[in-house]
Amino acid sequence: MSSKTGQRDVFRGVWELARLHTREAWVCWSPAIWGACVAAGTQDVYMDLHKLASVLFGIWASITATHCTFCTFNDICDRNLDAYVDRCKTRPLPAGMLSLPEAVVAFIAWMAVAYYMTLFTLGQPAVMAMVPVWVLSAVYPFMKRVIPFPQLVLGVVIGAAVFPGWAAITETPLDTWGGLVAKDALPLFGAGFCWVVYFDTFYATQDAPDDKAIGVLSMAVLLGENVKLFLGGLGVLQILFWALAAHAARLSIFFWIAGVGVWAMNIPWHLVKLNLADRHSGGKVFKANILLGLYMSALTVVEMTLTRV
Repeated sequence: MSSKTGQRDVFRGVWELARLHTREAWVCWSPAIWGACVAAGTQDVYMDLHKLASVLFGIWASITATHCTFCTFNDICDRNLDAYVDRCKTRPLPAGMLSLPEAVVAFIAWMAVAYYMTLFTLGQPAVMAMVPVWVLSAVYPFMKRVIPFPQLVLGVVIGAAVFPGWAAITETPLDTWGGLVAKDALPLFGAGFCWVVYFDTFYATQDAPDDKAIGVLSMAVLLGENVKLFLGGLGVLQILFWALAAHAARLSIFFWIAGVGVWAMNIPWHLVKLNLADRHSGGKVFKANILLGLYMSALTVVEMTLTRV
């Protein structure tokens, strides 16, 4: 729980601006881990266990720092809107835990941490692959003010985390990605993109009444009662892109059953669980997707360990 409104607590404010008190960063790890492990199959890369552990640690460190950076930036941009959204009014800035200048200093510090953490743990190719993620992350908070589908921008941001993981495993510079490597990474990016838009639309259903009242735009507000049809279409696309990625990487029958198959079985369950009359149901499905992403991440690591290490 956040501190009471008006009660200053700078350390806690910085901590909560970075979402370190939540599991939100977990959804960002998953596409990068998928990118690393699927790249090994697609590009026929073998490595020792130490190298794999090093890459996985680098993904955790880099993606977590990036998430902390841009959650802080998002809350700086949204500080005036959050005061009118029931779920967000206890966030650090509207709650008065810290001042705006203090939040800006925290953002700058986190940006430096994200850059150097990526450089030292994943290498220069991964840094170059992260640049589009950082740029789009800075753009995202403004999208909800100008377009009715900001989830599409978020889908590109988090889905593009596939590329730093891919670059870390293949050690391929970004300027050589115009050919086969980039093409082979696209199905996995598609899976990540559709998944992020999917779970963030579930998430947005929680705030749809408040967002509509204050003029914040989202897919949940735009689609209204038709949101389930849209989510079902995204579910089908996720399965299709995962199948294409698994085929390109020549993944085992074990992955097809335990990975693609389990993912496909979860989609109808998510749609059934969403009740637009219950604002909490979208949040519950969002949390279920965090676990699903981590499950698939663990599965890709197991697949890579058994076949490429």
